[in-house]
Amino acid sequence: MKKKLLPIGVFLLAASVNAQEVISSQGNSYSNATHTIDYTIGEPVTATVSNGVNDLTQGFHQTNLTITSVEDLDANISVNLFPNPTSEFVNLTVDKYEDLTLRLFDATGKLIKELSLKQSLTSVKVSEYADGTYLLTLTHKEDKKIKTFKIIKN
Repeated sequence: MKKKLLPIGVFLLAASVNAQEVISSQGNSYSNATHTIDYTIGEPVTATVSNGVNDLTQGFHQTNLTITSVEDLDANISVNLFPNPTSEFVNLTVDKYEDLTLRLFDATGKLIKELSLKQSLTSVKVSEYADGTYLLTLTHKEDKKIKTFKIIKN
């Protein structure tokens, strides 16, 4: 009797290990003639790939941060950022740099670098950070946002 139960138990265990089942609070599927998008909320991301235009996340859940636009809140200040995408550093040129603070955030929204601008050209080293998407914001001394850039580090 024990010899017959052992193979049945092994089979049931193997079947339950190979099953791909997700219990989540929300999810849906959308499709058109050329693309299909399936999503589930509440599961971790396993990998993200970007070519600078499109982002592909493999896994059950897309990341929590969705960048829908880039803000340009003060037209009186000329700001340029280059090169982007980058692997080592980004250069920021600002015509009116007095009382401006640069903040660099990772994809989770965590502040990873903050500095006050001292000149019109500022270089920010990003080679020490993981590949991915970052947000660089410029704020005035009263915490008024001046400009936000999306930086791709590869």
